[in-house]
Amino acid sequence: MKIDARRMVTGRGLLVSAVAAGVLAAGGTTAAFATAQDAPAAAPSGGAAPAPAVALAQAADAALKKVPGTVAEAELDDEDGTAVWEFDVLSQDGTWRDVTVDSGTGEVLTDRADDRDDRDDAAEAAALRKASVAAPAAAGAALKAVQGHVTSAEFEHEGGKAVWEVDVAGKDGNEHEVTLDAASGKVLAQQTEKPDDDGDED
Repeated sequence: MKIDARRMVTGRGLLVSAVAAGVLAAGGTTAAFATAQDAPAAAPSGGAAPAPAVALAQAADAALKKVPGTVAEAELDDEDGTAVWEFDVLSQDGTWRDVTVDSGTGEVLTDRADDRDDRDDAAEAAALRKASVAAPAAAGAALKAVQGHVTSAEFEHEGGKAVWEVDVAGKDGNEHEVTLDAASGKVLAQQTEKPDDDGDED
């Protein structure tokens, strides 16, 4: 499900105060996350698609009601002409699930087992469960750094460091990748790519 967010339909949206983090440790979401992006936003000046009607936080709520657990990755994608949120969820029983949510209605469309080899890392699963900042909070922190809407959020655990990598379709028409500490929500790095850069980052 990992896609180049800069070449797909933009929309990784969600927001929340990054360090309203105490309730985020288990990876769950709450209604508090679904505030500033409840309504669709206007398209950025660069011609990108508008934010989805159902932002990442709301879609994550729906996914976690279907499969209780922790979101490891969220991606806005096009599936047979329908814009959907695709979630990788580490369920409470330790299995990985792929959950698809309609980004227009919030309806859960699919729930299936994810048996990919890149999701069987016990260390990653343990780090994800321990992370103080969940996907919605990471996206919210990214939106404090860059105005726009989130198109994806992915948990990464490398070299003992746990981070969230969040892609934002900026109101400035550019694509932004924001890396945040999964323990504190602090922005660690930020990269910007203009639509006509053809993959070359500023």
